[in-house]
Amino acid sequence: MVLDLKELAAQFISSHGYTGLYLYFVLDTLGVLLPSKSILTLIGFFVERGILSFVPVVITAVLGSLTGVSVSYFIGRKIGNPFFEKYGRFISVTPEKLLKAEAWAGRYGAPAIVLAYFVPGLRHITPYLSGITRLPYWKVMFFSAAGALL
Repeated sequence: MVLDLKELAAQFISSHGYTGLYLYFVLDTLGVLLPSKSILTLIGFFVERGILSFVPVVITAVLGSLTGVSVSYFIGRKIGNPFFEKYGRFISVTPEKLLKAEAWAGRYGAPAIVLAYFVPGLRHITPYLSGITRLPYWKVMFFSAAGALL
């Protein structure tokens, strides 16, 4: 019997409860391609059936998301610039483009984090880019929390 990713994720969360939900959102935020929207529907079903409770679900999901954001941010901050300095020319990311990205992030980055939560794929790369462009960590976390709550 072969399980698809949605079924596997559903079994994992139903078996591990809030811990599974937390780990799911950490991995999802790190960019592991998981069926987030389907799982949110399933979580709503679990809440409606009384298997999980609404407030702990929201807290767990936001904390998992923020943990993933933190890890992604620090990966971007630590590895991003050295990586692009060494290999950027092979993928058309010049130092000038990095400076422009840093200027854009300084001007629009924080509010863009909230909007990124509603754009598939963008939510996953935003924390890495925030680290690379050195947005202040507290701003990244504040606006990520707002996006996750919304």
